[in-house]
Amino acid sequence: MRALKSIGAAALALAAGTTLGFTGPADAAGRKWDGKDPVYSGCMSTGRVVHKKTDTYYSSRYHLHVSVTASLWYSTGCRTVWAMVDANVPTDKWTGMGCNIWRNSDMKHYTCNRKTGTREMLSPMLNDKNTTGFATAWSYVGDDPHEMFARTGSY
Repeated sequence: MRALKSIGAAALALAAGTTLGFTGPADAAGRKWDGKDPVYSGCMSTGRVVHKKTDTYYSSRYHLHVSVTASLWYSTGCRTVWAMVDANVPTDKWTGMGCNIWRNSDMKHYTCNRKTGTREMLSPMLNDKNTTGFATAWSYVGDDPHEMFARTGSY
């Protein structure tokens, strides 16, 4: 199985002209939901999908159509965003997936770490007060060298 990459973390930061991981003291004080689980926190109860992006691919090696979907969730009650990845790849051909949630103001991000189904995962939340965020997702099929990748719009 391929090692999961931090998909474009450095590239996205460079493109945005920011550095990864910096959060100033004033910013950190208002980010109480950062890193919390959307289900256990109760935020998912007021959550909805605000953006969704799917990457589809036909694997000539396996003669099948596969896809990966990145969903950006937003909670009105908690004012947070999180990512969900869903891979449409047969179980016997599936070799991995992942996703990230990103905050545009400081490029802070979390990687999906909570399985919600056979081929679904959720990320921790990011507080999005006075900023926006986006989701990325990726998946593989067997030993086909193609990597499916999807990025949502910002919300």
